[in-house]
Amino acid sequence: MKQSELGKKLGLPQSHISKIEQGANDPRLSTVTDMARVLDQELILIPRQMVPYIRALLRGDKEQERRFQPDGGEDA
Repeated sequence: MKQSELGKKLGLPQSHISKIEQGANDPRLSTVTDMARVLDQELILIPRQMVPYIRALLRGDKEQERRFQPDGGEDA
């Protein structure tokens, strides 16, 4: 998607999108969320200690998945 297209969908000028891409402008969280949704993505915040487990799930790493049990474990 072109910067101008993304900007139009977000109601922002193309120059603002360009500055975000270049790291010259730090967007607000609401802007990042809107950008993700326009790009058919979802922004999800997770606790840092959960990152290895999420990555394991995405990779399909069953061994790493077994190390994590949600509250209640298998008995819930």
